[in-house]
Amino acid sequence: MKQHTPELAVQQTDNSKLVMLSIYSYCMFVGCYLVYNLAYMTVTACIAASFQIPTEIHYWKTTFNIPLWWWNQPNVIFTFASGPVVCAFIGILSLRLFFVFRKTKNWMRLFFLWGYHHGFNLFFGAYVSGVISRSGFRHASNWAAIPVEIEYFIAIGAIICMFLVGFLSVKFFLQMAISQSILVNHKRNRFITAVVFIPWFVGSLTLIALKTPRITYNEALIFLMMFTSVVPVYIAQRFFYEVSIFKFEKGISVKWGYVIALVLFMFAFRYVLDDGILIRFFPEISLTWINH
Repeated sequence: MKQHTPELAVQQTDNSKLVMLSIYSYCMFVGCYLVYNLAYMTVTACIAASFQIPTEIHYWKTTFNIPLWWWNQPNVIFTFASGPVVCAFIGILSLRLFFVFRKTKNWMRLFFLWGYHHGFNLFFGAYVSGVISRSGFRHASNWAAIPVEIEYFIAIGAIICMFLVGFLSVKFFLQMAISQSILVNHKRNRFITAVVFIPWFVGSLTLIALKTPRITYNEALIFLMMFTSVVPVYIAQRFFYEVSIFKFEKGISVKWGYVIALVLFMFAFRYVLDDGILIRFFPEISLTWINH
């Protein structure tokens, strides 16, 4: 009797490989965004608290417990600019960490690659979204007395920067392939669709559903803005004729630990931040889970 060996894994079809890659990329996209979202809101809340503004972090936004007329130029600029600036810095760090894992088969390289996109989208994309929605990051430039015409000019520059982010990541996404057969020229569009477009599109819908019914117009636009870094991947992939990859001789399968960890993270995100967390630095530093 012939022994059943892992050779069957070698026969894994390209379609099956693309499905597995799409699932991994989706999990990394959603999980990475939630980490960035928490960092964005926490930094914003801490900066506001340093201006003696008690701030609540909810799953849909941060709310400030002061009347509108208590705001002044310094606390508005620093509060609303801090989150995007920190996200951009983490985006640079994520790109550096991607290069650390780039020549391995560790799926963290895909996490950090999405982190690169999320980081810059929460800076450049957040500004464009803020200009459109008249909220969020745009408050910083508005209170800095930047004319509306200049804000639109800056927004156009931010969109161009997002296209550059996408163009610079084309080769990196192609290196996520686990076999050369799925990078054959006529299959590359399918590969990019599976690893980039579907995770962004379905992942954004998942995050919007997670934050429904209180998803803000500004945040919904931020998800949409990432389209400006997804499109260039389709356009520029044809210019990379040869891409070095790390082949997976035995194919890949879903590691359910990733999926379960993501589901638990999403549940905790929604449950804990439903009531919200109150951060204040005066008269003493306190971190309180509201109503608990």
